[in-house]
Amino acid sequence: MLRIEKAAALFSLAFGCASNRLEPAIHGLPLDDPGSRLSVVWVGHATVLLRFGNRYILTDPNLGGSIYVQQRVTPPSLTPAQVPPCDLALISHPHFDHMDHWTLEHIAHLGEILYPEGAESYLKGIRQPHHALKPWQTVVRGPLKITAVPITHTGGRYFVDTLWNHATAGYIIQGFGRTVFFAGDTGYDEKKFREIGQRFPGIDLALVPIAPARGGNINHASPQEAVRIFQDVGARYMIPIHFEAYHSTVVPIDEPRRVLGEEAEKDGLTDRVFALRTGERWILPDEDGKPPWVTHEDAKKVASP
Repeated sequence: MLRIEKAAALFSLAFGCASNRLEPAIHGLPLDDPGSRLSVVWVGHATVLLRFGNRYILTDPNLGGSIYVQQRVTPPSLTPAQVPPCDLALISHPHFDHMDHWTLEHIAHLGEILYPEGAESYLKGIRQPHHALKPWQTVVRGPLKITAVPITHTGGRYFVDTLWNHATAGYIIQGFGRTVFFAGDTGYDEKKFREIGQRFPGIDLALVPIAPARGGNINHASPQEAVRIFQDVGARYMIPIHFEAYHSTVVPIDEPRRVLGEEAEKDGLTDRVFALRTGERWILPDEDGKPPWVTHEDAKKVASP
């Protein structure tokens, strides 16, 4: 099994499922506004800490370092000990950079893991309760409602098993009067994303991957395609994910952020697309007409979980 894992990591390095080390803008939990119903910390890669009211959700938990030969360029902004008690973790697919067993083992307080149907065998040994979701299936956990939605990516974990495993999902998370779309890792499929927008009108925030691709990659959206996903689902705001964490042979580390900025400016979306630095928090105020705000590198005050 170890040989298979190493081969899978080598393939990821060569083909970009994953350059110059960068440090997070903020280490630890940044300042928050507890009066807002929604805030988001980009922990790094596809790992995002979402706060809905007083409930926390962690997406694609990966607080580890390099994956065998796949070099992590920007470390995560949180350690497992700094993660506040989370009601849920959402896993989009079982790839090493999206589902890290070490992270799941070391987070002290994690209530339940939701994952796409078909990924059961990859969660063996995970101590937290876990529950599979089919496409369009909805579960309710207290004040939170989570729906698995179809995306376009490969399943499996060891490369060869992508031939028969297709466990992938994005998620719509609803709670406290807010709605977030987490795309996980995906290529562009207009039909799928328009359907998500039609089924879930009024999405407040879309978390969309922007690397590593330059367009036409069935499994990875380019920055331009990510903007189209954002527009297709009809979200108010977008935060890009899945970039600047791992070395890629496909695109230079600074390209996705730069190209996304150019695309947002071209489409008149600069006030709606927020390209966070690793560790920054995005807060959506409850007051009508008040724009979102972002903590920055000078915000050294740490919030209490």
